[in-house]
Amino acid sequence: MHQKTTQRQNRFGRIKPDGVPALRLAAPIGVAAAAGIGAALWFAFPQMHGGTNAWIGIAVAGACFAPVMVALAWVLLVDRSTIPGAIAHPEHSVENSWYDQAAKDSFHLLLVGTGFGAAIAGFCLPPMVSWTLAAVFAFAAAAFGTSYLIRKAGGR
Repeated sequence: MHQKTTQRQNRFGRIKPDGVPALRLAAPIGVAAAAGIGAALWFAFPQMHGGTNAWIGIAVAGACFAPVMVALAWVLLVDRSTIPGAIAHPEHSVENSWYDQAAKDSFHLLLVGTGFGAAIAGFCLPPMVSWTLAAVFAFAAAAFGTSYLIRKAGGR
């Protein structure tokens, strides 16, 4: 018996280094999940059970969810080391540092914008707008505080 010593590299990666192509397993799993979502929507809206339109609705919902569910299954199944061109440690890439800095900047801009917006809206607009902006500000500040305390306790 002759065994191949080198596996043909797959464009979309594999389940594990010597495993099957990831898309070969992700496609049926994703389509089955999309069909399940379509069926769940059919049960969730019983007023739509009349005639052929119900089956068309299930088919359309399944078709809309299929690409997303296939992609999700692929992300969960693929071994990153088997994807051609994938970098070994993406958390150390320059793009990741740009993302981190953009997230920090946008968070601070969110705090400033909602703070000033709530103050200005308190004088110029109906009270509901200022309360909404104040609630967004409070949520962002609470999320930051919680994250800070978790990282402090973890020693990171």
